[in-house]
Amino acid sequence: MTGAAQSERLGETAARTHAAVSLYVALVATAAVAAGLLAVLRDPSPLPLDLVAFVALATVTDLREIRLPVVGVVTLSFVPVLAALIVFGLWPALLVAAVSGLATAWFTRDPVKILFNAANYALSTFLAGLVYLAFVPAGEHLLDKVLPTFAATAVDFFASTVLLAGVVAMASGERALRIWRQNYQWGLPSYLTGSTIALLVAWLYLAFGIAGLILVLPPLYLIYYSYDIYVQRVRDTAAFGAEIASFKEELAASSALHDELRATQTKVAAEIERARRIQHDLLPAAAPDVPGLSVAQRIEFLGEMGGDYYDYLDFGDGRLGVVCGDVMGKGLAAALIMAMARSLLHDAVAPGRSPGDVLHDVNESLARDLEGQSLPYFLTLTLLAYDPKVRTATVASAGHNPVLVLGEGGARRLPARGAVLGVRAGLDFPEDVIALSPGDRLALYTDGLTEARAPAGELFGVDRLEELLARCRDRGLGDALVTTWAEVAAFRSEAPPSDDATLLLLEVTER
Repeated sequence: MTGAAQSERLGETAARTHAAVSLYVALVATAAVAAGLLAVLRDPSPLPLDLVAFVALATVTDLREIRLPVVGVVTLSFVPVLAALIVFGLWPALLVAAVSGLATAWFTRDPVKILFNAANYALSTFLAGLVYLAFVPAGEHLLDKVLPTFAATAVDFFASTVLLAGVVAMASGERALRIWRQNYQWGLPSYLTGSTIALLVAWLYLAFGIAGLILVLPPLYLIYYSYDIYVQRVRDTAAFGAEIASFKEELAASSALHDELRATQTKVAAEIERARRIQHDLLPAAAPDVPGLSVAQRIEFLGEMGGDYYDYLDFGDGRLGVVCGDVMGKGLAAALIMAMARSLLHDAVAPGRSPGDVLHDVNESLARDLEGQSLPYFLTLTLLAYDPKVRTATVASAGHNPVLVLGEGGARRLPARGAVLGVRAGLDFPEDVIALSPGDRLALYTDGLTEARAPAGELFGVDRLEELLARCRDRGLGDALVTTWAEVAAFRSEAPPSDDATLLLLEVTER
């Protein structure tokens, strides 16, 4: 695969990943909106004014972390959300959670990340709130809310971390379970510690009002600025700096390698273009002018070059040689083998020689030249010699597709009676002689037409090609070629061709 193709594939993969992440975030956001509507319907009471203080607390504490012994890191934004759930109920807690998520705009300008954080916080809070309301008893005693608070915290933890693992898995291509186990499976104690602090915040508010929230700020930030978190941040900064330096080195090396690869690709592309022009120049520029015979042809390669081949040869005694061949394989290797065969054919054709003798000589040379190759190469080929004096065609075929003969009496096939060329020496190639009349047509072709596949896998086949050419007998040869390509393309539907394709049409006319 070329560098351009690799870059295109990487670009397509990145686009698909971005689309999948965007869809995932959109689904989570939709679920969060639905959760908010359900919460409002469940308790449509107006929002208390004091909730503004909880929103402010959630805004200033979002993404602030505290490090505690044993339990590890606790995210402070969870504290005012859970406290709002304990004090005011589900709907106010959802609002605090959404604002807490939106506060990540302080640290990122990526709207997808901001939307996901807000939706994730709100949706996990909704699920936790349902559990809390299901277990909390009636009454205002704070001690009765301790166990429901811890249960809600566990639900919030699993909901939030599972959603986070999902979006990280889509963005990185790793398994979500592996990401969750690596990053979150030991985080529940931290969440439970945060719920303990939330109970403290709720008690301070219930006891002292908004002043209680002010009282909770110093200990929260004192813990945040503890020595452990400071040391960890210093270590993270040092590690990040080393990673950035390493990344810059890798980027410079990658850029140099990319430039070298691009220069090499340019040289290879230029050489391939030269080879393509040479191969096209080896094909006849136009059909020969033979009295009493009309000839038309069309060839299409799958890539820049291919293994299909056609040619017109002058036997030197008034006969016209018509060649249609196909090398096993595609691309440059097939084109080289076909160029060898073309040279051998031109050397073997001579006055008085029969198509079978010509193929015998070509096979002897090819079998000798291709012997011992690491990859097996062979080619199929049909050689037809048309004699305009007596209107006969002598056909010898080396494993090629049947020649189609289309006349007034219908269509018939001349199957190959010789083996493929280039496999072994000492082979003979039997001949068929056909007497033709004005209006009769002959068709030589490669399997790029007959082996074209429909979307369901069905082959176009010789029968369809024969029936198609029979229908086109009242049209000119050029129109028959255009119709054939159009119907084969329609048969494939939207699928691209899978092989080179060639079709030669000969029609006997009045002199």
